[in-house]
Amino acid sequence: MKKMNFEANQKEVLQFVEELQRDPLLEGYEINQSNANDFYILKEDKKNCASCNGLSQCKNMNEGYALFYEDSNFVLQPCRFKKEANRLLNEDQKIKTLFISKSILSANLESFDITTPNRKKIYEHILKFLTQYQQNKFIKGLYLYGTFATGKTFILGCIANELARKGIVSLIIYFPDLVVELKSSIGTSRLEELINYLKSVDVLFLDDLGSENMTPWLRDEILGPVLNYRLMEEKPIFISSNIDPTTEDLRLHFSLTKAPSDQLKGARIQSRLEGLVIPIELDNPQYKR
Repeated sequence: MKKMNFEANQKEVLQFVEELQRDPLLEGYEINQSNANDFYILKEDKKNCASCNGLSQCKNMNEGYALFYEDSNFVLQPCRFKKEANRLLNEDQKIKTLFISKSILSANLESFDITTPNRKKIYEHILKFLTQYQQNKFIKGLYLYGTFATGKTFILGCIANELARKGIVSLIIYFPDLVVELKSSIGTSRLEELINYLKSVDVLFLDDLGSENMTPWLRDEILGPVLNYRLMEEKPIFISSNIDPTTEDLRLHFSLTKAPSDQLKGARIQSRLEGLVIPIELDNPQYKR
């Protein structure tokens, strides 16, 4: 951007100032030699912003920002595109993901499919959850179950994005990969960090629970304590799974053996889940996202 060099001929300087004073974009401003360069930048920013369609096309000296004159001071302010980019960045930072595709961050309620009774029920519960959670009222999350390719993960992403817009931090995890990470972290501080975050994050999303290789260690040292902590502290959790929790299948998955002690532990995990989530089946296996 070309500006006037005030080391130049005084006549040229005065001409430069007069041109700015006559410019319609700068009408009403008191322009003189000491502030002419700044007003020139302000004028160019205004012109550029008027024809700009996005940050990738920004021609301003400070990308995404324009110079304004307020209270006798020149200030840089973000343009509408920069504000939107900052808002989206802030939302993304509210959603923590582990071992799950970043594409889930594009999910939103505007594209939510409510063409079946159960999907409509899920949608209504999400709206109810968002309202009551902001009012500091405990409300159960959801246990979404059904066959493959029904959109369970997509729905988790929708909820996480709505929470992010409200400033609520959430963590979405692909559970089978988390199990691998936990096992590889045994004996390190990483294990304790992961467990503590699973317990403490505002809202926890476990994607594809039941696809992991369940072991006594995972059940008794990881999943049980996490679920118990979140139940006692009234911290919501959302789960997707292929296992129907309304049958014995889920309890058997956690029981591992037919030994009475294992059966009791499996039932205890299922009981904690019942205190945290409402099970709803996704009833449209043809649905693709």
